[in-house]
Amino acid sequence: MAPDRTKFCDLCSTDVKPRGWTTHRKACETNAEKRRRDQLIIDAIRRQDHPLLEPEHALDDIKVEYHLSSGIEAKVYPFHGFQRRPMASSEAPHIAEVALEAGLNNHKTDQLIKLCHHCIVGKEKFSFKTHKDIHVKWEAASFTKEVISVPYDGKTWDFDLHYRDLWGLATDLLGDPHLFPHLTFNAQRLSKFDGDTFIHFVDEPFTAQDFWNVQSQLPPGGKPLAFILYADKTRLSSFGTAKGYPVVACLANIPTDIRNGRGIGSGYVVGWLPIIPEDKDYAGKPSWVNFKNMVWHESFRRITASLASKSKMGQWFACMDGVSRWFFLCVLILSADYEEQCVMSLTRGIMSLWPCPICLIPRDALFDTSKTFTCRTASESRAAVMAARTKDTLEEKEAILKVQGLRDVDNALWDIQYSDVHRLLSHDRCHYNHGGLWSHHYWVELQKYIVGLGRAKVSQVDKAYQAFLRWRDLRHPNQVMSVPFADSAMHEDISKMIIYAMHNILMEDDSPLGYLLLRCVRLYLEVDIYAALEVHTTDTISEGRSAVQALTAFMKDWSFPKLHMITHLFDDIEAKGASRNYNTKPNEQMHGLLKDWYQNRTNFKNVAEQILRIDHWVHVADDIRRRISDLDDYISLTSQSQDNNNNDHDNNEDAQLPMSNFLPLNDGSPHVKLGSRQVPQTFSLIEDTRRNDDEFMNFRIRLNSFLNGFLPACNIPLPDGWRIHLKSNVSADSDANEITEYQFLRVNFKSLVDWQQHTDYLRCNPSFHNAPRFDCVFIHTNEKVIVGRLLFIFECPVGKDLYPLALIHPFDAPTGTRLRKDKQLNLFRVRARPRAQVEFFSIRSILRGALLVHDAGLDYFVVDTVDTDMFLRVKKMHLQAGHVVRI
Repeated sequence: MAPDRTKFCDLCSTDVKPRGWTTHRKACETNAEKRRRDQLIIDAIRRQDHPLLEPEHALDDIKVEYHLSSGIEAKVYPFHGFQRRPMASSEAPHIAEVALEAGLNNHKTDQLIKLCHHCIVGKEKFSFKTHKDIHVKWEAASFTKEVISVPYDGKTWDFDLHYRDLWGLATDLLGDPHLFPHLTFNAQRLSKFDGDTFIHFVDEPFTAQDFWNVQSQLPPGGKPLAFILYADKTRLSSFGTAKGYPVVACLANIPTDIRNGRGIGSGYVVGWLPIIPEDKDYAGKPSWVNFKNMVWHESFRRITASLASKSKMGQWFACMDGVSRWFFLCVLILSADYEEQCVMSLTRGIMSLWPCPICLIPRDALFDTSKTFTCRTASESRAAVMAARTKDTLEEKEAILKVQGLRDVDNALWDIQYSDVHRLLSHDRCHYNHGGLWSHHYWVELQKYIVGLGRAKVSQVDKAYQAFLRWRDLRHPNQVMSVPFADSAMHEDISKMIIYAMHNILMEDDSPLGYLLLRCVRLYLEVDIYAALEVHTTDTISEGRSAVQALTAFMKDWSFPKLHMITHLFDDIEAKGASRNYNTKPNEQMHGLLKDWYQNRTNFKNVAEQILRIDHWVHVADDIRRRISDLDDYISLTSQSQDNNNNDHDNNEDAQLPMSNFLPLNDGSPHVKLGSRQVPQTFSLIEDTRRNDDEFMNFRIRLNSFLNGFLPACNIPLPDGWRIHLKSNVSADSDANEITEYQFLRVNFKSLVDWQQHTDYLRCNPSFHNAPRFDCVFIHTNEKVIVGRLLFIFECPVGKDLYPLALIHPFDAPTGTRLRKDKQLNLFRVRARPRAQVEFFSIRSILRGALLVHDAGLDYFVVDTVDTDMFLRVKKMHLQAGHVVRI
């Protein structure tokens, strides 16, 4: 119940103090009326998209089926009540000369200044005097150092291993009040209602098959506590003389948005494996390779020791909700590149007779994707190793091991129940696709064909990349042909643009084999985009498998493991969820921090201890800061509650104004927001300054005509029932109408992939960073979705109301018969109307931004490789246009 001295506003559901009531109420009524009008526009624009549904289930309802052992019945949730909300990310931990020498960015410098001001005015007491004081506060039991002793060649070799207890990490995460509400302990099967039936989909590991299978094997009441482990060597120094070998762990019970982010719940360094230097006396010997694998697994066995013991008997733990749960620890996913996967599975690698660590495919059959080969299992691998050890001679032992391409070493993962090492290995987009198939094969071969066409073609490719329009989260290299890139993320972005940069350079007549390779690259990109989908339905998995078959049918002469591994891609998705659950990219990004700490915080001796100590301090500092922040929030809420019970008046009448007047979508989230406001202008000024632009010819007259048709179509009455007649000049009896230009547009849209809200930041600016920037958009019309270019964004007053509108150049002119090249490269061509045929649209009809590349004349291509939503959106347009979609 609201306090006695406040009034409850039913329009915004807030308690308002009497002094601010009048101002607040007027603002609320104005905003309510604006939202009502805006909703009328939205309903008119989207009316055809929402057919009447049966009352039993609504479109997009989510059905959740829980594992039988959970005892929870299946439930159906409204979509917007089910959506998982990612946990708020934490800020960076909290003068000029220090900030400059330390290389602080703007955000961290602001925080440093803020803390200084707090101390000056007495809000905070600064107790630290030296670095030692900080060290004492942060230092606590963190990593354990042990010596691993492994015999070889008649002597014992010792190596230092640093690790932290995985069960201790798990209890820390289970006991975190911010993280615990996001943890999931029961396997789920999810499906989404499409208007006719429920369609099954997977995203998180606990929605996929392997998590379900693990829980099915547990005793009644047992809950899987599943780990994702990553391990890979990295160069700490620029020249690679210093290396590190971190092991990173996170919980598969945590949603991916948190797990792949920063802060609590993301990846934690839990081990630092020894790196064995090459010895010329032993290099190349099979026994030396086995020895190195033995050291790796003995070290990994120490790191995972707590998992091995608690995977068999389980461990009871009192959770924060007051429920004691019986957890069985296991490893669900191993995230690694091919070389590390061979070490983890103890297979013999690329040169062996059986090079795949997941299935038993012969090396000479790697090109054959039409057949399904027997999958490896840990029990069969272990049995083969044990059988080999019973033989008397080395030749007999090798004969048994070679049959499956195994090594005579005990696998550390054999000790962990419900964790079949071959099943845990997964397709890694970072190394298999961007840092493998693309960077080492397709890109290398494409460059050869381009160079073979002469210098002019090489220069043309670089110019095509320079002309590529800017897009958020897409790197924009100005030169690609002569610059070597080591970053797989850069290679990913280069590949996204390659078709649109080379389609008119690598022509079939000039280079038949080069053009055929370009077609293969297009198929590879489609496989990669299907692999990247954040949510997979039964349809997208089927389409992805078809894409793999289409690609491998073109690549019969290519025979190597990383091409073969894509045949396991969609099996992994069905078993462990979307590929971002096991992509090494989030963990590879942690290498940058390790390198920075090595370079700036160590003395280059015994670096493992120093780097791990800093890593521990970072987590401790983050935990302390979050606890202090929680205390501040608690004190603030307590103080606010006390203030509400006092008899004081509010001195600021505007303090209680509603927070936002954004136009909400049907789900209540803001759809569009204008920004970069310019000075209001009269119509005469606009038409005069743009008199040489055909798009602005008769601007005011055409706007009058548009408004007189648009508002009645949206069931919005015309002012006073009269037709709208906007005035361009000041007259004796009235003032001229003015409109306000905006040069920025933020569009929130619902992704076709994960059905979550995503955001595009669009520009309509004649001089953005000293260059014109007029972005393109998808527009919803009564007939279909079209593409157009923003020319002018503005707010137009009509009566007492303001309407946000946009002048757009539509690209919906007929393109004629589809070209053969467009079919083979799966390009979606659009054609611009003559510039004088621009149209006005409500900005509510803008669905999201679009990235276009110019072809020739008035023709453009819609770039569908820029993100997963764009790919599905353009595919839908292909179908609407009657194009034969190959996949």
